[in-house]
Amino acid sequence: MDKYVILPTCSDLNRGDQALVWQTMDIAKKVGCDGTFYMLASDKDSTKQSQAIGLRIITPILKHPSRKFKSQDNNEYNLKLIVKWGSVAIVDLLTSLLLLIRFTRKIIFPLLPHNEKQTLNTIAETNACFVKGGGFIHSSGKITDSYTVYYLLFHIMLAQSLGKSVYVMPNSFGPFPGLGVAWLVRRVLKRCKIVTVRETISKEMLAEIGIEAQLFPDLAFNLFKSEELNTEASNLRKRYPSRRLVAITARPYRFPTSLDPLKKYQDYVENMIKFSKWLYKENCLPVFVEHTLSEMTHENDGICIAEIVSNLPQDGYAIISNRDYTCRDLKAIYASFDYVVGTRFHSVIFSIAEGIPVLAITYGGNKGQGIMGDLGLSNYAISMSEFDFEKAKLAFIKLCENRKHVCSQLAECNLKIEKSLCQLVNGLREEIR
Repeated sequence: MDKYVILPTCSDLNRGDQALVWQTMDIAKKVGCDGTFYMLASDKDSTKQSQAIGLRIITPILKHPSRKFKSQDNNEYNLKLIVKWGSVAIVDLLTSLLLLIRFTRKIIFPLLPHNEKQTLNTIAETNACFVKGGGFIHSSGKITDSYTVYYLLFHIMLAQSLGKSVYVMPNSFGPFPGLGVAWLVRRVLKRCKIVTVRETISKEMLAEIGIEAQLFPDLAFNLFKSEELNTEASNLRKRYPSRRLVAITARPYRFPTSLDPLKKYQDYVENMIKFSKWLYKENCLPVFVEHTLSEMTHENDGICIAEIVSNLPQDGYAIISNRDYTCRDLKAIYASFDYVVGTRFHSVIFSIAEGIPVLAITYGGNKGQGIMGDLGLSNYAISMSEFDFEKAKLAFIKLCENRKHVCSQLAECNLKIEKSLCQLVNGLREEIR
């Protein structure tokens, strides 16, 4: 039976990444890839939902250096954390480089743990590898960026070293400051069969380093939402019949380009508190949706939400949090709201796809500002590093005033998105054939 591997490492805890993995498999099947699909995951327990739809799990060979430390409190890149992770990363780098060369790979293969041997064999036997969509290749000029980008690209390089075809689904790329970052990205992407991007800025940034890419929408726009009854939202409607329901996604963030990231994050939390209180006064109900789950503090939305709601009146908000929800469930939940204010960008994409007016709080490379710009929604996007109460209030007021026009605009965008994603399927079918 044919085999296909979806890269890079992922889990079900981030419902945006989950959607992209599931949609990547769906696209691959539509273009004629009929066989067994594998995904990389560090923890099988965090991929039960993906396993339930038929994905098989293989262990990543190059793992995150945080695995060597029991502390899960990593919301800040302090010197102690950099030294700890850096010492592990140096050893990982040397070992992983040997796997990229045929001669040395044969020598160290017998020394690999059993699960890593399985992964290497699976990639060696695969018919093709697909890089799921997303926004994982960008840097901020930090000393750690060179290794971070190498770590993120490693399994793609491994597949290429084994002579496998690699197809890159619509991703966000750039910027690329940092020692060797642009060189490494160019070297890897040059060897891919096809590279697609999900917004114009990324296409232009890749062109600057000599990579030709094709522009298509984020795959999660076409995710089918759950058809099960969303009782939580309907119960909120009954409890607050006169209030507009506003879903909010919030997250911890390290603000890698800031000179004082902890203060920057605290400013974000404090302004989100002010904004939530204002929403309630304006006859809205702020409803915090836990979009991404994680054991690590810098990815755990629940931690940030708890910081915000601890400063809100007890009856001035609601929370939706359920570990059993899939990306399809969350898409259905966002579809039941009047408005969405999304820091997690796939909460924004899910909402746009369902025609829900949305205010995006953007971060991490080009993805947020780029996609909102391409859709003609730049007026409703605020950079997370510049987020404050007044900007959010004015943007939300404008969103409400222009609701009819925005909804019409979203309907037009979704028709174009559907057509464009069909073109992606047809193009891939020709390429793989």
